[in-house]
Amino acid sequence: MSESDNPKLTGKAATQERILEAAMQLFLDAGFEKTTMSQVAESAGVSRATVFWHFSDKKSLFREAFNRLLDPFRRSLERDFGAIAPSKRLREQIAVYRDFVRARQRSIDALVRWAMDGHPLGEMVLTTLLDLHQRVTGAIIQTVSEIVPPDVEPEPLAVGLMTLLDGNVLLSMFDPSKVRADLRDRAVDAFVSLIPTRDDVLS
Repeated sequence: MSESDNPKLTGKAATQERILEAAMQLFLDAGFEKTTMSQVAESAGVSRATVFWHFSDKKSLFREAFNRLLDPFRRSLERDFGAIAPSKRLREQIAVYRDFVRARQRSIDALVRWAMDGHPLGEMVLTTLLDLHQRVTGAIIQTVSEIVPPDVEPEPLAVGLMTLLDGNVLLSMFDPSKVRADLRDRAVDAFVSLIPTRDDVLS
């Protein structure tokens, strides 16, 4: 969420939002080590003292900026999908995953590469991303379990679907071609259409 996404932010909340946005942009552009609190202050249009008043140190600022980046995805996971038919719910869950990744592909790529370099905060980044991933997987397992016949095990199908989605994210880090990304998306859709169903609920 950004200040532009929520025009009602004022005062302390608006200032904090500007700092977080400026910090994350600098962290992504220059890296954690090369970003200074003074640079964050200048980019956010506030004093260095103001940055330290909101965030005690650079590590705290990074953690909060990173968590703020993931907030839209967390909120999407908290949506009540219970009233939606399982077939439609599965497609919406896939769309939530895709939309989040597409909107933040550059940020995700940079953070994962940085975390894999062995920085102490990298473990926090990877642990948080894996926790979110597990929550998404759990939700999709539940949905698939409502779609497949009773004699079909839902977990391998759901994990297979997640593997395809994850593979698209990974490949997009190295192959930004929209044509091939679209083909991989169609592969996901084809996989979904092959999931055995109760009473053709996916038709």
